[in-house]
Amino acid sequence: MLSKYLSHRFAFLLLFFCFSSLANTHTLFFNRPADTPQARFVIDLLKMAYKEIGYEMSIIDFSHQNSLEAANQGVLDGQLGRIADVKEGYPNLIKVNYPLFDFNLILLKNCKTCYYPKLKSLAIQSSYPAAQSYIERHPFKGDVIKVRNVTAQLNLLTQNRVEGAILLDFMLSTKHPDFDQDAFHKQVLMPMQSYHFVHKRHEKLIPKLTRVLEKFDENGTVQFLKSKYNLTEF
Repeated sequence: MLSKYLSHRFAFLLLFFCFSSLANTHTLFFNRPADTPQARFVIDLLKMAYKEIGYEMSIIDFSHQNSLEAANQGVLDGQLGRIADVKEGYPNLIKVNYPLFDFNLILLKNCKTCYYPKLKSLAIQSSYPAAQSYIERHPFKGDVIKVRNVTAQLNLLTQNRVEGAILLDFMLSTKHPDFDQDAFHKQVLMPMQSYHFVHKRHEKLIPKLTRVLEKFDENGTVQFLKSKYNLTEF
C-alpha cells in the first residue's frame, strides 16, 4: 500500500496532468526509463507511432519506483515497456499486443551445484516486476532481498551476502558492461518480451497503435531503429 505521502503526491500530480490534458488532449505522458539502448529504441519507435496517429508522446522525469502505480492510477498515461504480466497487478494498464524487444531473465549465483529452488537467498530489483513474476510462478523458499538497482544486486552478490541475483540481461550489460560474469555461474531462467501499456482511458488508441507498429515492422522502420541502437540480435 502506498504511504500517505505518496498518495498525496499522486493526487497532486493527477490534478496537474488533468489540467495539462485539458490544454492538450493529444499529448500522452510517460516516465523516463533507465537509459539503455533498448529504452532509446522504444522511445524513438513509439514517438513515431504516436505521431502517425496524431498524438504527441512526452517523456517526463518521474520516480521509477512509483511509475507502475502512478500509471495504474492514471497519473501517467501508461508505461513505455513492461513485461506482459504487469497487467495482473495493475489492472488499469492495457497491453498493446506488439512485442517491442526480447530479453533474457538471468540468474547469477555463487554456487555451481546450487540450483534456483535450493538457493538460500536472492537479490532482485524492486522496480522491475520480471524477477518477482518469475518467483511467484516458480516457488522459492529462501530469502528474497529487494533492492533499488543493479549495482546493489551485484554488491550483495560479490560480497556473498546473497547466493544469487536475478537480473535483466540488457540492464546488466548496459549498466555494468565490465562486470566479470564469468566469476559466477550464469543460468538463463527464461526469455521475455517487453510491451507498451496504456491506461484504460486510452483503450481506443490500441488498435491504431497496433496497426502502425505492425506497419513499421513490415516497412523496415523497426529493423532500422534496432540497427541504429545495435539491437539487431533481437
